Amino acid sequence: MFRGFDELNMDAKGRIGLPTRYHERVLAECEGQFVVTVDIREHCLVLYPLPEWEAIEAKLDQLPSSLPASAMLKRRLIGYATEINTDATGRLLLSPELRAFAGLEKSVVLAGQGKKCEVWSKPAWDAMQAKAMAADFSAPDLASAIDHLAL
Repeated sequence: MFRGFDELNMDAKGRIGLPTRYHERVLAECEGQFVVTVDIREHCLVLYPLPEWEAIEAKLDQLPSSLPASAMLKRRLIGYATEINTDATGRLLLSPELRAFAGLEKSVVLAGQGKKCEVWSKPAWDAMQAKAMAADFSAPDLASAIDHLAL
C-alpha cells in the first residue's frame, strides 16, 4: 500500500498530512484508521493501517510474557501503540510523546514500507540515508539478500 517517501511539514499541533495518492486506498482498506507506535530499532515512528496492526498485535499477544525479551518487545510496541484517524483533510495527529520519541519537529519524512510507513525527523532521515550510502553491499548478509531478490 505504501511506497516512496515524502517530505512533509508538521503543524504546531503535531498534525501531518497523508499524501493525497494514499487517500482512496486508505479509505477503502482501513477507513482512515491507523495505529502508530515506535520502531524497535530506530528513533522513528511506524504507522500501520488498523487491520495490519491488529494482525501484528495478535502475534505479539502469543509471545510468552515470562520471557524478558518478549515482555520488553510487547512493552515497547503495544505500550506506545496509539490509535489515530485521518481527519476530513487526510491529516494525522501525532501525540507529543510519540513526537518526542522520534525527535519530530516541523520537517518530517514519511517513508513507505509496503504495509506500513515510517515517520522520521528530516535530520534523522538524512543521517540514516548518508549511512546507508556508505554501506558495504558486498557484505555476505546483504549480498545474499540482494541475490535472493534478483536485483
